[in-house]
Amino acid sequence: MTPNTNTPDDPSQLNTLFASLAQSERRELLSILGAASEPPTEEELAVALCTRAESPGNADPDGEHVARARQQLHHVHLPKLEAARLVVRDTDSETEPGTVRRTDHPVYEDEGIVDCLAADDGAEDSLDALFEALAAEQRRTVLDVLSHQFHPIHVETLARELKAREAGTAEQAVPSDAVERCCVDLRHAQLPMLADAGLIEYDREEGTVAHEGHPRLRVPWMHSTLGPNFRSQLTGDADHELGTLDDRESVISYGQWLVERADEELFCLFTYTHMLEAGCFSRIVRAAREGVDVYLGTADPTVREFVQETVPEVVLWEPETDWLNLPVEGDTVGRLVMADREAVMLGTLEEPVGDETPAEKAIVGEGADNTLVVMIRQLLSAHLEDIGREETETNLPT
Repeated sequence: MTPNTNTPDDPSQLNTLFASLAQSERRELLSILGAASEPPTEEELAVALCTRAESPGNADPDGEHVARARQQLHHVHLPKLEAARLVVRDTDSETEPGTVRRTDHPVYEDEGIVDCLAADDGAEDSLDALFEALAAEQRRTVLDVLSHQFHPIHVETLARELKAREAGTAEQAVPSDAVERCCVDLRHAQLPMLADAGLIEYDREEGTVAHEGHPRLRVPWMHSTLGPNFRSQLTGDADHELGTLDDRESVISYGQWLVERADEELFCLFTYTHMLEAGCFSRIVRAAREGVDVYLGTADPTVREFVQETVPEVVLWEPETDWLNLPVEGDTVGRLVMADREAVMLGTLEEPVGDETPAEKAIVGEGADNTLVVMIRQLLSAHLEDIGREETETNLPT
């Protein structure tokens, strides 16, 4: 029986997992195993790999090539996949050769990973670099921090936030020597690798760094978890009809996750300026360019101008909330994200204290019959029709 590896996420185990995926042959192996009706032998796996590598129509690769491939399988690829708990090898019996099968690891329920295993777009090197960059918890955290920024930040600022997160303390309490040591590691090791993978923009002369993203990067991975476990990590539950997010960082991350999950339609509302973080905005742009119908409500003039000039397929509208008449005690609606009319996040802002950024919370719901989803969908239906009419009238020939 295949061992059950559905265990809680562990950062070090995820390091091993992502490292095992940072090689196109190993991703190809997992794809072959996933499509196999019966667990293949190592010899059959080697033949399948060689057949795919040489040409789709080559059904008879030469024996020497297969022998080399089997050696690589036995001594390199399969041990790494076993260490990541992604495959298991049955021991050879006296009469039958050993076989290889996939485990029931939750990685196979992560849509982002599944898409990468099925990728056939000539982006092998890009995926190799992506997973290699993700194979360290600190680099994943760097990506998460940068995705929450509005503009490039200095390396020292990044280092201070990383050490504050690590210690669970305020940034002001982080010792200067700890920040300096972190800066050295970032400049010489972590940031160059992330930049080479195309995940960040790193200006060495200015000493600044900014979010860049990757079309295959998923928000849960930056939090050192997999897609199926992400909601429970942020809300503390996954079974309740409604979940709650109690801090701004969780609200931002969950919102970005919803944006990247949209396949057909994406509705986003941001009622104040300076709420559309780099990670969220880049995902909105990518969704529009991949054919998702995107409706973006924002009052930020910089964002509106950029969208009009570079992503005209996004439908812009003024974020009035008269239609969103919800009984929120003393708070105001800050952001709303709805993906494919099946998943919703509604965020509220508390009254700010002085010049501080206002505290933010949110409720989330998923599923076509979810109470929150149904309510927001009903409120939005008429409003989307109004937006559609305005867009049509705007584009009518004069």
